[in-house]
Amino acid sequence: MIRKIAFLLCWLTVFPVLLAAAEPKPYTKNVAIVLYNGVEILDFAGPAEVFASASRYGTNGSENAFRVYTVSKTKDPILSQGFVRITPEYSFADSPKPDILVLPGGGGADLTKDPAWTEWLRTAGGGAGHVLTVCTGAFLAGKVGLLEGIEATTWYNAVPFLEKEFPNTRVQPGRRFIDSGKMITTAGVSAGIDGSLHLVARLLGRYVADRTAEYMEYKWTPESYLSAKYTQLNPQLDEHGRTLQQASIAVREGRPEEAIAAYRALVAKDKSDAAAWLELGRTLHNLKRYEEAIVAHQEAAKGGPQRGVALYNLACGYALTGQREKALETAAQAIDAGFRARWAYEEEPDFDAVREDARFKALLARL
Repeated sequence: MIRKIAFLLCWLTVFPVLLAAAEPKPYTKNVAIVLYNGVEILDFAGPAEVFASASRYGTNGSENAFRVYTVSKTKDPILSQGFVRITPEYSFADSPKPDILVLPGGGGADLTKDPAWTEWLRTAGGGAGHVLTVCTGAFLAGKVGLLEGIEATTWYNAVPFLEKEFPNTRVQPGRRFIDSGKMITTAGVSAGIDGSLHLVARLLGRYVADRTAEYMEYKWTPESYLSAKYTQLNPQLDEHGRTLQQASIAVREGRPEEAIAAYRALVAKDKSDAAAWLELGRTLHNLKRYEEAIVAHQEAAKGGPQRGVALYNLACGYALTGQREKALETAAQAIDAGFRARWAYEEEPDFDAVREDARFKALLARL
């Protein structure tokens, strides 16, 4: 099982919020970062960094959690804050449909006077699963009806203007971000990072959000925002998510038995807790307690987006315990379930026992 580099361990771990739906949907979510002349650098760069980093930590096999791209009316270069030129990857004409739409602030006051902008924002925002605004990007959302009847916030100096322009919006000053379900509005500039991390926690769990903040060396303090309303809607933000978070810290600080006890408590409470089974199995495997790890990974592989990773880890355990046939069979199942990172199979020493087997080489040829 992969354990050479800590980053790779995180990169291969998934903590899903939702169980598999009746009709499978693509795992990777499109994150569209809107650009326009005058856009604030950190307003768009902060969320872009969060989603790009979380994409790796929240991967499912070979499928990244997010596909992050920039979009504007045309592909002509835009000027941010008067000195940085960026060429959008997509225009309105060829942009993929966003699952998450990020609306940064800056000099966008004139955008909604342009019918092309208004129509695209209305269509893209209406069709997206989530819309995240940063700073005065809230005005763009408001202009196309996305703030009607909800709580929202913006940059502190713009609060009075948001209240005046959108009287049906319950504008809240002094809050770093507000989660209203589909809409997440944030205060000025750097607050977009907090809102983005919060959305990552909703979609992928606290562990992925915490690892992303740690990678960015960003001091994220989400606890004060995790009200009862949010935890009822998003169970990965509750005590379950915090338990997973603290257990992972215990592992990294050299206290694996403490983590194992926490994981076992979670699965005793809910035998279908695939996230806890997966981390229990990985921790036991790294302690060379392979038989116990195999049992945990068998449970983790029963469902959810983590199935491919769990099957891969299970195949490693079988290989190390001399169960060659099961190792080969389970490795094939891992590939079928979406874990298709060729280097992981080629470089993992756990597979040394089956590496020269023609059937293993045939599996590699599929990747």
